[in-house]
Amino acid sequence: MPTELAPDEDELAPIDGWPADSSRELLFTVTLGDGSPKDLTNDAVEWELLAKPYDGRDEAILTGDDSGVTIQRDGVVDPTAGEFRVDIVEDALEGEWGELTQRVTVDPPGESRQSWRGDVTLTAVGETA
Repeated sequence: MPTELAPDEDELAPIDGWPADSSRELLFTVTLGDGSPKDLTNDAVEWELLAKPYDGRDEAILTGDDSGVTIQRDGVVDPTAGEFRVDIVEDALEGEWGELTQRVTVDPPGESRQSWRGDVTLTAVGETA
């Protein structure tokens, strides 16, 4: 089920127990104030994983610009229905663990950008003998 990003909210539901070596697909739907889908066709969409909630993009652990992350906007989702998906490949977060923050930003041309954030708990991967 996609996470709804509504204009009157700024918090994302927490993600607990994400194994750091696992891949992940995060599906989002952006809505307007009346609950209808927002057309994202011309909007810039960003995603990042941060050590601290208010870190800047340049301090991010992982972003949509990294090789292990793909922001899907066409084909597998429908941007005209407000949909986009963030795909994180296996091992993109190798060596990371603990309490982090994900931030999603939608920046429409000529309108105010909006961002949402939520807690992410990455679990360390145990060593095998």
